[in-house]
Amino acid sequence: MDAYVGKRLDGRYEITELIGMGGMADVYKAVDIMEDRTVAVKILKNEFSENEEFLRRFRNESKAIAVLSHPNIVKIYDVGFSDEVQYIVMEYINGITLKEFIEQQGVLRWKDALHFITQVLKALQHAHDRGIVHRDIKPQNIMLFTDGTIKVMDFGIARFSRQDGRTLSDKTIGSVHYISPEQARGDITDEKSDIYSVGVMLYEMLTGVKPFDAENPVAVALMHMQENAKRPRDIVATIPEPLEEIVMHAMEREPLKRYQSASEMLKDIETFKHDPDVVFGYTSEPDSESTIFFNPITDADMNSAKNQPKQADDEEEYYDDEEYDEEEEEEKKRSYVVPILAAVTVAVVIVAAFTIFFMVMKSMGGLSKGAGTIEIPNFVGMSITDARSEYGDKLNIVAIDENNDEYAEGIIFEQDIADGEIKKEGAEITLTVSKGPRTEVIPDLANQTFEDARNDLEKLGFKASETLQNSDTVAEGRVIRTNPAVNEAAPVGSTIKVFVSKGPLQKTVKVPDVLGKTKGDAKAILEKNKLKVSFEDIDTDEVEKGKVVSQSVSEGQYVDINSEIVLQISTGEVAQATVSIPVNVPLGAWGSYVINISVNGALSKTQSIDQAEAWAGENIYVPVTGKGEENVAISVTNNTSGRTAVYGQYKISYKDKKYETVSTNPNCFVQITPEQPTEAPTEALTEDYTEPETDEYVDSGDDGSDDDMSSDNYSAE
Repeated sequence: MDAYVGKRLDGRYEITELIGMGGMADVYKAVDIMEDRTVAVKILKNEFSENEEFLRRFRNESKAIAVLSHPNIVKIYDVGFSDEVQYIVMEYINGITLKEFIEQQGVLRWKDALHFITQVLKALQHAHDRGIVHRDIKPQNIMLFTDGTIKVMDFGIARFSRQDGRTLSDKTIGSVHYISPEQARGDITDEKSDIYSVGVMLYEMLTGVKPFDAENPVAVALMHMQENAKRPRDIVATIPEPLEEIVMHAMEREPLKRYQSASEMLKDIETFKHDPDVVFGYTSEPDSESTIFFNPITDADMNSAKNQPKQADDEEEYYDDEEYDEEEEEEKKRSYVVPILAAVTVAVVIVAAFTIFFMVMKSMGGLSKGAGTIEIPNFVGMSITDARSEYGDKLNIVAIDENNDEYAEGIIFEQDIADGEIKKEGAEITLTVSKGPRTEVIPDLANQTFEDARNDLEKLGFKASETLQNSDTVAEGRVIRTNPAVNEAAPVGSTIKVFVSKGPLQKTVKVPDVLGKTKGDAKAILEKNKLKVSFEDIDTDEVEKGKVVSQSVSEGQYVDINSEIVLQISTGEVAQATVSIPVNVPLGAWGSYVINISVNGALSKTQSIDQAEAWAGENIYVPVTGKGEENVAISVTNNTSGRTAVYGQYKISYKDKKYETVSTNPNCFVQITPEQPTEAPTEALTEDYTEPETDEYVDSGDDGSDDDMSSDNYSAE
């Protein structure tokens, strides 16, 4: 268990768990006993707490940062200093970093990117107005809430990390993807350095990639100093041109050419929001004649850069060589003296080294070892490259590569001949060289339980830590992702961070009212409320074409997120309906007939009666289908006599599913029928005749007379 977990600092802050580890300090979750609130406590690591100069700066800057009060800055509640522990107490944020959000989303919509950047700039302007420069702006230092609010962390931490005499290397630079050129050069930095870092973040959010990337930090830092980034629109063509201008202007290599303050950049962003076609006129094209403010890169520099190991972003920190503001003026005065003194010092060291070398060689020649012998040096901790360069002409060096958790790649950790032994020149010596820690590739653990994921990782030699996180897409209790990510290599024995879903932050949602909305608007509203949507077309002229007629779940009801809502969309057309009209076959009708149905004067369909005498005294239903209102005439033709007579005329309202009888002549069957034979057929009608299953009619007159039938209204329900 961690040494601090379970302890109480100053009798007030009870440490509950370790929640973050950095290069300078570790962060713990704690409970403020006096205020009864959860806080975050950043505790300085021992190697820094033993440096008195560092502690002086840490204390002064911590007190200065504590005065910052802004909704987009993590609040500092308290600072503590004692002989045993140095700490900062700050607001506890239960959210994710902007880095994690960018990794989840990839390319952000420009409106979302500006939403975040605007808040960052407001936080920086507040700090800059009080003389505080962040110097470590990066997505890892920005926390994101579920409502889209962000808070900037770690103001001023970078300036504490200065170590005298350190130079630009992979050990002193981590956050090089967001570092300004002047920081990379070791020049004095001010608020314009923060502006450059903001420009890099905005570039990454809009394009999904960092403007400069390479295999090691030194190479990336050199790219910041000497290269222009590829234009964002060359990567994502849909980025508005004015927004590209804002990004590139913020990322100008020379501080005097970029935005001079956060408020300047905010002003341009607001101008762009109100006028997306604005032209700012900024240019950042490469200028071959521009002054170079850093030493030219030599082949040795590039070779050194290629050999530097790559660091993970999560561990990134950098150190600058800047003193406090009160020291900056003196530093400027010394700027010409330091290079001269450095050159003299180097010359003295070189002369001394040669002098010592020749004295040692002369001394060795006078010993009993004799000529042609060599005292075996201690190779452990030396790089194999240096060993071969220095002793390759005196010893036959055989190198064996093995994994090693303690020594970096290329460093010797074992030799088969002990140092101090005397051997003949040309003797063979075997040196065991580290290949770095043994690594394994992270498997795909998505949608597993944490227990299953941990078992899989432990089989590969890893440890696993669980971090709970809300997810709208991954079921509760299932793995979302890991850090390092799937298919990335990690040292065996290292701890893999496993993100496990707590389920959606919001489990249910209130269904909005989308009746009368257009199809597109309704879809957008439902999806914004985390609901799925499907559509059905319905014929109706009561609602405008393309608008919602009905929704499957009523407005105001609560359903689970991702529930499906079915919307009926109007076609704008009158709905079809079927109305059945009864045709009465009277006594005396015999033989076969054809019933003719004419709609608005045109023959629409026919229906056959093979043996009318079987239906004598009963009704045959004639279904008529259409839209709106139509005039329908029904006539009958006797197939034996060939004569036709009109049975009835009707007005049909399909919307109401009713018909009105205009006139009727039920005796028309008998009128057109020849004399009946002595033996009438007794077989039933053909299958063409079926009573309607759903439609009914209402007849207010039951005697079947002409007068009654001509005045009746019929309704098919």
